[in-house]
Amino acid sequence: MSWRIVCDLPMTSYQGNQVLDATAFHNNAHVLGSVTTQSGYVTYQGDDAQLEVPVQNDSLSRFAALRVQALVRPAAITRRYNIVEGWMSFAFFIESDGRLAGTIYDGQNWIGPDSGSVTVTPNQWARVSFEYDGVSIASLTLDGSVVGSRIDMPAGMWQPQGLITLGHWPQSDGRYTLQGDLGHVRIERRDYEEFWHDGMLTALCRRRLTPRQADAMRGIDYLVRSMDPAERDGLRECAKAQADRLRAFLHDLRVWNRGGTVRLRRLGDALRAAWCCMLDAPAARAALLEYFRALAGTPGSADEERFRATVEEFLAIASMCAKNGYPYDRIRELCLVMFPEFSSFEVDFREIVESV
Repeated sequence: MSWRIVCDLPMTSYQGNQVLDATAFHNNAHVLGSVTTQSGYVTYQGDDAQLEVPVQNDSLSRFAALRVQALVRPAAITRRYNIVEGWMSFAFFIESDGRLAGTIYDGQNWIGPDSGSVTVTPNQWARVSFEYDGVSIASLTLDGSVVGSRIDMPAGMWQPQGLITLGHWPQSDGRYTLQGDLGHVRIERRDYEEFWHDGMLTALCRRRLTPRQADAMRGIDYLVRSMDPAERDGLRECAKAQADRLRAFLHDLRVWNRGGTVRLRRLGDALRAAWCCMLDAPAARAALLEYFRALAGTPGSADEERFRATVEEFLAIASMCAKNGYPYDRIRELCLVMFPEFSSFEVDFREIVESV
């Protein structure tokens, strides 16, 4: 899964009162208050100390998933120390007892994992990260080791409102201001276009297209470009709504079947190999049956009914945005040239479901 770096602050390049961003987005951080700049890090020397990154373009307002990495050396930990916080969006910080924590705002509450009994050591450099997959899973790392995770995170995230603040509470008082040093900070995102791009690459196993597939892809591109702009925008909005609904669906599935998360990942790997690379279809079928049996529960039980409803929900999501007539029928034909394994997808899927 690829990520796009949208803000990269090595703390090595400064200009005036700014820390310069190493990406092409120019998301420079403004130095405010009692901050001393060094080569490779900055030092926070008072409660007013902070770095602010304005959300000045869509590079910092199209998060579907988030990863924040930082190098930090806190002084004696006597209170919460903010590392990076997106205003009304996400927060990455050290708790007053030294635990590492990361949260996502769901519109009402801040939800996320902490590092439990593992703590950040004062007066030592630590490489820390907070990652949220945009669906339901978040994790924390400390010096390369996973120290906390949750699989029941909110589905989707609110976008940062106006600014992202380093070492301070955004647009508020200094009660969470970092005491100590902050080194290299990197913020990465995934957005809808990157999900689509990665999906295409995964579907094709990053293999070279056949001449027929290449012609089909060019044909699809031509048909989409020739659509009425309003109609194309409508399809784009529908695709976004479909992605949101699929994200919520996967969130509910993970939370419902907590014990099957690892099995679900294995299933995804097996299906990808069978679908696009045609390596071992029987193994994928077995993995799918194993996962469905775990979901279905005892015949006649409430779990079984919920399972059947879940399958119908998945098929309903898959059929969203479907339209008939030209050019949609032709696009479907070309898609089957691109992905011939899809021709009997729903029939095969229902056959497996009925065998559970």
